[in-house]
Amino acid sequence: MTSRLPKYLTQDELHRLFAVISSPRDRALFALIYHYGLRVDEATMLTLEDVDLKNHRIRLRRLKNGLGGEKPLWRHTAKQLRAYLRVRNDAGPYLFTGREGPLKKRQIQNLFDSYAKAAGIRGRSVHALRHSIAVHLLDAGRGIEYVADHLGHKNIQNTRIYAQISHPLREQVFRELERHPKIVRIA
Repeated sequence: MTSRLPKYLTQDELHRLFAVISSPRDRALFALIYHYGLRVDEATMLTLEDVDLKNHRIRLRRLKNGLGGEKPLWRHTAKQLRAYLRVRNDAGPYLFTGREGPLKKRQIQNLFDSYAKAAGIRGRSVHALRHSIAVHLLDAGRGIEYVADHLGHKNIQNTRIYAQISHPLREQVFRELERHPKIVRIA
């Protein structure tokens, strides 16, 4: 096969990454990118109004014609957001800000690179967090349709690449097919 599989972080690498991030803003930022499979540009577009901590909801705007909308807020992510918002300086409507207004794509990429290096993670970009949640959801037994919806993919074909990475999913599908009444058993 000529297409390369997406690079992602293992659970161990993610633990190592978050272990080196002490900034509440950056912990919340990268938790959101990972948990929701956000593209960096989608993270930069988030506003304070998009987050409803009381009702555990978040509004996502997807790029590339993706399917956005309101989603439940992961409790772990809500905890990171609360910690960040307690220390956030009021710097306008955008959720993630720096000294000069909203964080820019390049700043987020540079932050990820420095944290990844500190965690001993090589050869991954911040976009690998998006790939990571897809693989981890499949590993957790979620179906390809759920993962497509989670990533905002309109076309499920864009999600199929992750099934080549997730061995538990492939094994599970094979075992189900093996027992399927439409598959002839050769005795």
